[in-house]
Parts: sequence; C-alpha cells; structure tokens
Amino acid sequence: MRKEEAKTKAKALVVLMAFLLGVFSVAAVAGQAAPPQPVLNLGAIVVGLEAGVAGQASSPQLAPEEASEQSEEEQQADYKILQISPKHEWFELKPGGEKEFTVKVKNKDEEAVSTSPRIEVQPFGEYFLEEEWITVEPSSADINADGEQKYTVTVKIPEDAEIGHYSAQVVFTNDTMPTPYPAPFPVYVNSLSLSIQVWEPPKIVVQPRHIHDRVEAGQSQEYEIQFENKGDKAIAISPEIGGKERWGGPFENMIPEDWLTIDASAKVEANSKATVKVTVKVPVDAKGRYEGNINLNIDDPSIERWDQEVHIGLEVWKQPTTPFREGFTVKQGEKVSVVVTAGQHVYDRYGGGVEENEEPSFDVALMLTTPEGGKLTPEPSKTVKTGEISLGMDYLPPWEASSEGMYHAMRTEYSETYEITNATGGVWALEILPRNAERFEYTIEIGE
Repeated sequence: MRKEEAKTKAKALVVLMAFLLGVFSVAAVAGQAAPPQPVLNLGAIVVGLEAGVAGQASSPQLAPEEASEQSEEEQQADYKILQISPKHEWFELKPGGEKEFTVKVKNKDEEAVSTSPRIEVQPFGEYFLEEEWITVEPSSADINADGEQKYTVTVKIPEDAEIGHYSAQVVFTNDTMPTPYPAPFPVYVNSLSLSIQVWEPPKIVVQPRHIHDRVEAGQSQEYEIQFENKGDKAIAISPEIGGKERWGGPFENMIPEDWLTIDASAKVEANSKATVKVTVKVPVDAKGRYEGNINLNIDDPSIERWDQEVHIGLEVWKQPTTPFREGFTVKQGEKVSVVVTAGQHVYDRYGGGVEENEEPSFDVALMLTTPEGGKLTPEPSKTVKTGEISLGMDYLPPWEASSEGMYHAMRTEYSETYEITNATGGVWALEILPRNAERFEYTIEIGE
C-alpha cells in the first residue's frame, strides 16, 4: 500500500508538471506570450493528493481537455523508489589525488529492485570528467523490499588532469523523469550527483589584493604589488589595467586608464620575489571616489581568474583655500572654548618608499561680526594626538611576518583647543581652514 500511495502522488505531480511545461514550452517556441490558461489551485491539488491516497476523496483531475493532451506514457509514469544517501557529494582533489566514500541505498519499494551503478557524465560544463576516474563497488546488487545496500565509490584523479570543476552522476537504475517533449539528455531519478573541484595550491603569492588611498588632485602616487614565486619554475606575468567584473564593477567612477602606468617584468623567477610598480597620476580637476582594477595575468593554472586582480580605490581630494565659517552668540564676559578635531585614517596603500602624509593642522580665527570687531588668531592652548595601533598582520605581506615592523598604525586623531576669556558680548564667527585633513569636527563651548 505504501508503494501505491507514493506512486499515486508521483504520477499526479508528473502529470501536473508535464502540463505546465507543455504550456510554457509551446509559448516559448512560438515566440509569443502564453495564451490565458485555466487557473490551477496548487494548494487544492496537494490537498487532493493527500486525501485521495487516504481513501477520503478521489485524486484531483485536470480538465478533460487538458488531460487528453498528455500521452499514455506520461499518465502512467512509473519508476522504482530508492532512497540514496548522500544524494549530492562535493569535494576537492589535487591531480593524482584519490577519495573513497560510502553511499547507502534503501529500497522504499515493496518489490526487490535490481541496481547496476554506472557513471553518466554531464553534457555541459567547461571540463569533462572521464568515466574511468570513478569506480563503484559492488558493480550490481539486488535490494529487497525495505532493504539497504552499501556501495563504495572511489574517485581517482590522474596526474595530468586539468585544474577546474568536474561533475557527473552515479546512476543506480535506468528510471528517468518523463517529459512531455524530447529532452536533450535524460534526468535520472535514482542517482547521486558528484561535483569535484580539481585544484592545486597556488605557486605564486600576491600581496596586496587591494590598494586604498587618499590622493590630492594634481598629485601622483606610487604603489607596489609584491609577488613571491614558491615554485621551481619561472612564472610569466603580464599586469594590465582591466578586470571590470570583479569587486562590484563596472563602477560609477572608473579610474581612467591614462591615470595609471605599470612597470613590471615579464616573469617571476623560481623561488624568488618580484615587484610590480603602479603609478597613479591624478589630474587637477578630479574630485571624489574612483575605482579600478589591475589584471595580473599570472600564468599559473592553480590561480582562479577572480584571484588574478588587484582592486584600487582612490579618494581624490582638494586642499580648500576658503575657510569654513560658523556663527555663534556670546554674552559679555563669557568664556569661549573651541575644539577642532581631525581623524586621519591610515590607508593600506603599500607605497614604495613614499613618505607619510603630513599631519593635519588648522588655521583658526575668531572674530566679532560687528564692523568694530577684530579678528583673533589665537594659538592653541592644548594639542592632543591620539593613535590606534594594530599588532595584527592584516596589512603586511606574508613574507614580512617575521620582520620587526609588527606595529601598524590604523588611525590617528588630532585635536587643538582654542580659548578666549572675558569675551565681548555679541555675535561671533569661527573660521577654520583645514590643511592635510580629510574631514574635521568642531565643538564650541560657551561659559564655564
């Protein structure tokens, strides 16, 4: 009875799927929108399936006109019911590698089922697995009703296999999913899907994978990309501007190619290091955020295409010539205290011997806005510098891990305090002209 219940559900669902596929495939072939179709209540169909197999109601039927379109084979779909565990298997192997695993197959049918496992290679993909790479033992077995059979699957990758992704199926019976039209390849019901990534450890190490910096308009900056070849053969490289698919590209503001120049050798010798120099020259009229990529073109098949790029993100800024101005009101004799703070993020730019940016500073002026009021340019009464230091290796090339430079400045904050005691009452103005600061904050405190 259990077998008939399962098959009743399966048959009804297959007929329903076949009908829907037929409707949409006809419309697709005709190149026109599908004509209006009767609305199918899927919820009612599912409920009807459950009620029908329980003997409470008859199985749901499609309209006679719809049902008549199905072939006799489709309406009487029948196949063996096997429970396969695992149903999907994914793993990585190096060329010459081997993996063995066990597959449990349970017969959920009420009759014995004969199995003869074989390998079916998927007719799509970039790389095609050879059938002889996979063996299954036993090569055949009869599984009694409610019985279980264990199979040993062994995968052996040859030494000369190409790096890439391979897929295949281990098919236990010839049962296939029926379709209302000829299919390009059969869909096996009782099968195990295999997905195998053939890989090798990269022979070359690249650092950094991204460059982020703040550059003043009209200035140029030089960066270094470090290569280390750990293999016993030279590896060719050919860095070029490109790789727009990676890092969320194409970007709104791409770095123009004429901003960049690349100085690189044609290869990295065996067991040695090499440096690629990238120079960015920003025109005077540029402003804002710009993004770009360097495609390294490394001749190492073990490196995925997406890992062959270095992302460059630039914050282009201009030194202002007009001060920021803010007004405030002071009562006679009150004390005025102004604190100006600038935070300086230390970008992971990997400059090639480039000097650090100058520390931020400010030209601060306080003045009464009345005609008789004069401008005061007080000296800061207090200057504070705060730093955030990392002991991690986030921004260091792996070959620098043993060096003495273990401290990495993440962020520095500068603040200056200006004070006026016994101020003249009236409307005042604060002027701030920042220098070498990407942003700043100010606090005006009036009174004790």
